[in-house]
Amino acid sequence: MKKIVKIIVFMLLVFSICFSIERDPREQKLTYLIGEKVDNFEVTSLDGEKTIKLEDLKGKKVFLNFTTTWCPDCIKEKEILGPEYDKKYKDSNIEFIIVFGPYKSDNKEKVEEYMRKNGYTFTPYYDTEDKSLYKQFGIINIPTTFLINEEGVLEDVNVETGYKHMKMFK
Repeated sequence: MKKIVKIIVFMLLVFSICFSIERDPREQKLTYLIGEKVDNFEVTSLDGEKTIKLEDLKGKKVFLNFTTTWCPDCIKEKEILGPEYDKKYKDSNIEFIIVFGPYKSDNKEKVEEYMRKNGYTFTPYYDTEDKSLYKQFGIINIPTTFLINEEGVLEDVNVETGYKHMKMFK
């Protein structure tokens, strides 16, 4: 009997460790958790010429990434996708929204220089001066990426460690 109890306790321990490693506990502090519907949002491109609303993207997946010009993980993320990822994924059903903002030392001029220096061709978006999008999603670490499905439900999220841990890139 003692042997069976030990085996069950061991199995429960292994089971709990496997599941605790799978998700980052910081995800629990975000506004939206996996499986929850995301409220509509609006974000404007850095140049002010394009505005996107989540409600207008029904039927498409949305890759929403909060990033900066200065953080090492953010820089690595851009390397994963490559400078012309927008062309690579243009025939996919995914809308990429890469959001810079007035996060720490960043400003619009720094983002423009970053884009030019790195040869990026994607459309950069910029959060409002009061960081309304950042606040709506409860961002606690940069970078943070959300993958929202075609119905507006959060499908995957990644906090700080780069896209490489998201299902989409495995």
